[in-house]
Amino acid sequence: RVASAQLPTLSSGLLAAQQQIWVVLLAVWQQVKDTLRYPCQMCRDSSLAEISIPGPRPKRQRWCRVYREFNVKASNRLLAAFQPRSEEEVQVTTMLWERRVHQRARDFFKTDEMLDWVLTQLAKGMSKHEDSILGGDGACVHWYGDTSADGDVQATLRMVKPGDTSESVTYVNRVLPFIFAGDDSFELLMQLPKLPFRMRCGDPLCVNFFHITPGV
Repeated sequence: RVASAQLPTLSSGLLAAQQQIWVVLLAVWQQVKDTLRYPCQMCRDSSLAEISIPGPRPKRQRWCRVYREFNVKASNRLLAAFQPRSEEEVQVTTMLWERRVHQRARDFFKTDEMLDWVLTQLAKGMSKHEDSILGGDGACVHWYGDTSADGDVQATLRMVKPGDTSESVTYVNRVLPFIFAGDDSFELLMQLPKLPFRMRCGDPLCVNFFHITPGV
């Protein structure tokens, strides 16, 4: 009798579970359809593919959204591949970058010396043959500077922000949009949680400006 009394409840539970499974399957199917519908990097939710920075637009290369959505969250960086810039190369790189700096960054850092220091640290953290801002959006630009100490390794930059007296750590892929992104792209990114931005390549140590995406 006890078993018979429990049967209706059990059937209701199974029905509810089946309904939940169908909801999940439909959501997954919708995501697959969207992925196949926009097979290139310029699909409609593509990150800063539409980003605006002063100056000519770097050449774009096509990347499949299937890779972007389902890639492995691990870095392909090879430490042995790092070739540091000379002091002269750093100066040339920062001079070229400075032409594309947004006014918000100039206002925030107050002095040209502070802005130049930040740009210098960024240039020193990338290999001499890679350029996060002027190199286009095809290949990853890996970071060889400081990284976060926790399990989720991310590219970081240590700095004393204007108005602060102590050093703080910030994520490189948040610094780059702050300095270089156009207003529309920057406002879109600022709606996200204060965490490292997602990179469409899936590489946590990639700092290619054009790989930053507003996806969560």
